[in-house]
Amino acid sequence: MGRTAISWDVIILGAGPAGLALARNLQPNRRILVMERRATMPTEPRIGESLPGSASVLLQRLGLFDQFLSGDHRERGATLTIWDETTRVWRDALRDPSGPGWNMNRREFDQLLLAGARDAGATILEGCSQFEIGRQGQDWCIRLHQSDDLHCAPILVDATGRSGSIARRLGVSVYLDDPLLCVYTFLCSCPDDEDATMRIQADEQGWWYTAQIPHGQRVLAYHLDAENPLWRQWQKPLDFLDYARRHQLIAEAIHTLAPSKLQYRPAGTAMLDIDTLHQAGSGFLAIGDALLTFDPISSQGIFHSLASAESAANAIRAGFPEHLDALQNFQNEMRAVGTRYLINLKSTYQGPRRFANCEFWSRRA
Repeated sequence: MGRTAISWDVIILGAGPAGLALARNLQPNRRILVMERRATMPTEPRIGESLPGSASVLLQRLGLFDQFLSGDHRERGATLTIWDETTRVWRDALRDPSGPGWNMNRREFDQLLLAGARDAGATILEGCSQFEIGRQGQDWCIRLHQSDDLHCAPILVDATGRSGSIARRLGVSVYLDDPLLCVYTFLCSCPDDEDATMRIQADEQGWWYTAQIPHGQRVLAYHLDAENPLWRQWQKPLDFLDYARRHQLIAEAIHTLAPSKLQYRPAGTAMLDIDTLHQAGSGFLAIGDALLTFDPISSQGIFHSLASAESAANAIRAGFPEHLDALQNFQNEMRAVGTRYLINLKSTYQGPRRFANCEFWSRRA
């Protein structure tokens, strides 16, 4: 398969929060290689900015919490919702026993994890967009097309995000893939805008949210079915804004703001069949969104990335893949997470009973 192999203890495919947290968690006693398809890490604002207060424990275990607190992140305020009823419901963030959480500068957070993995001794290779995966004995081997380098390790981890491209490529079954689409834009906030609330509203065809994020910006997002022709009618960002302003709860926060370009991304639940991870081959794990992508309504995506990375690190330290109990414990833990999440998700989408006969809501409830 190429030239002399470079040996590692663990190869992680994907330098997102899950992959970088795992690399940081496993160091400094192992040789860790993280391979990222992008040649450079993006710098523009990114959606996926919510971090619950419970994540503080995970960041403390990574030794990054103090650095996180010194970063450019906004503590979350109260949540205002119009969901089950047509009237507003106010939930004070201070009631959360883990603390209110944060609306993050997501790019800064990603850079914190990247620096943390490197500081711990992990090797990060960027621009690894084309490669071949094979086996040599008990090792996984990856040959990079651009350099013909061969990297081998007994453990391979898919941290490629929602696509779970490596797991699917290796034959792991898909349990669920919800065609939810997120249409979003970033708005420039007014300097005197002191609204720290997260605003969430359901309507007939989906649900909205808007919140202020760092750097004087506000995110506005709408979640609807990907096959719904409605989103194709928004030829310009202002069309999207006009549609959002039909809802007073949202309009109050965005009425004087101008949008940037419209952006789109799949956002629904995606889940591998956790019981079939072994079908990929011995020494394979999937973590973060590659294993289970959380619906944005849960605000748990980043937390899950950090938590599943910690669970995978525990499995590796417990002797995975030689000790079958280590894999079984990881699967049991992730299965419990998935079961609990799906129960809560179904309950949430059953909430707006006034829309029970609308296709978006009925298919999820």
